[in-house]
Amino acid sequence: MMPNPGLCTCRTISLYYRFSRPVLRRELQFQCQFARYNHASLPYADPVPGPEDCIFVAMSGGVDSSFVAHLLASKYVNVTGVYMANWTQPRTPRHEIKRPISLRIRKNPERLRQYLELEERRNKESLELGMSCTETEWNDVREVCKDLNIPAIRLNLEKEYWTEVFQPMIDRYAIGRTPNPDVDCNRYIKFGKLYDQIENIAKQQGASKWWLATGHYARTAIRKNTGQTHLLRPKDLTKDQTFYLATVLPSRLHNVLFPMHQYTKKEVRELAVQMKIRTAYKPDSQGLCFVTPTVSAKAAEQAFREGRKISSNTSGYRHFRDFLSEYIPEKEGNIVTYKGVVVGKHPGLWTATIGQRNGITTGKIKEHEEDGPWYVIEKRQETNEIVIAPGRYNKRLLSSAMTCSEWSWLVDDLETSQIYELATRGKLTVRCRPLQDPMIEVKKIEDLGNGNVRLEFTDKAHGIAPDQYGVLYFGDRVLGGGRTESIELAYRANSKAVEMEHEPERGVDSTSLHI
Repeated sequence: MMPNPGLCTCRTISLYYRFSRPVLRRELQFQCQFARYNHASLPYADPVPGPEDCIFVAMSGGVDSSFVAHLLASKYVNVTGVYMANWTQPRTPRHEIKRPISLRIRKNPERLRQYLELEERRNKESLELGMSCTETEWNDVREVCKDLNIPAIRLNLEKEYWTEVFQPMIDRYAIGRTPNPDVDCNRYIKFGKLYDQIENIAKQQGASKWWLATGHYARTAIRKNTGQTHLLRPKDLTKDQTFYLATVLPSRLHNVLFPMHQYTKKEVRELAVQMKIRTAYKPDSQGLCFVTPTVSAKAAEQAFREGRKISSNTSGYRHFRDFLSEYIPEKEGNIVTYKGVVVGKHPGLWTATIGQRNGITTGKIKEHEEDGPWYVIEKRQETNEIVIAPGRYNKRLLSSAMTCSEWSWLVDDLETSQIYELATRGKLTVRCRPLQDPMIEVKKIEDLGNGNVRLEFTDKAHGIAPDQYGVLYFGDRVLGGGRTESIELAYRANSKAVEMEHEPERGVDSTSLHI
């Protein structure tokens, strides 16, 4: 795609930092000089808080949010750390998920006793894990805030998180879909319930202006000629988190700060070490507390010094599939090939994802000439079957269009018609998964009503799964997104794959759309 002259693609040119021992905020001698997006010729300006504005930093106890707190506390006087307590839930007891105990166990009293003892122990360990996760994070937040001499407050949003994010996620996994709880958490919790509570706190404090700052790798910037706040991709595209923010209400972005947009992850780690931030070596979280790493600080520091990534094998990540098994009952079904040949069993549709490698890698399957490896191409809820086909880019995994529900625009009504026009000229792209690269070029957008939007692709897209999200981009700007409701396969049975024709490149007056 040709770069759009109306879109700011400026990246940081040079960095110079000077540090001294991090102590109390009043003594902090942190100076940061860098090339900012402040040239008069550039279309964007970063939001800048006033010296007396109240700034609330959403802190998880990780290195990114701790770094943001250090940056802001070194410059502003009214900074508060805020921790969201979202999770202390134990696993669901067996009788509540109605997962039957096998006949082999029920007929043997000793086996049954051992089995029930194991279940009780797992319930206890799960509760302890949830509580330990929350308390560990809260302690880290308090210690970081203590280092900076800023207040730290804890807000309990466990009920809201369960209702708005967790239970819907479990329900969707249970019917074989692939939801993204991080997107919902940002929309309904962090920039929903948390935002509302912070707004109330700011009003009680009599703040004339307040901000919510987070450690997201994203950028909010003000378009100079319109005054609109846009959501843009960050400097470090390998950590780009705009996908998870695409459905946040646009009215909320006016009070949001994303200071991390000007740094790479490597820079943050190095600066955090130099500034002696106590969470400098802490592994990145996985978004969900119940699958966060349990690696010790010493092991994390050693891995960092040796230049090693902290993998799930060394850090003690709790496997997400194991976690889901505590909330979703097993429902055994057949694994079949696209020709209907049964090749194995699965414990539930939720255990596999479209495009996932199935595990059958070698050997012939009867009635098939192809060799493996084999990949999941379909999940049939009606028959409880997982369907597989050979080859990662099998034609049965390719789609030509998708329909998204619950679509949320980050543009105003005047821009929407221009967006439809840009799509016909090959100027828009869509992501169907976080950090998908390259993005998929869009050639047509249709508004189907009731929050449903259909996106037609210029080329075929690979491995899209229902309940993931589609996020629309124009260059670096996020235009909106919605939940993937259905896809249209490029392949048709008994025929060749539908070949998508490329439209000829045509010029576009990008200055009319203030993007």
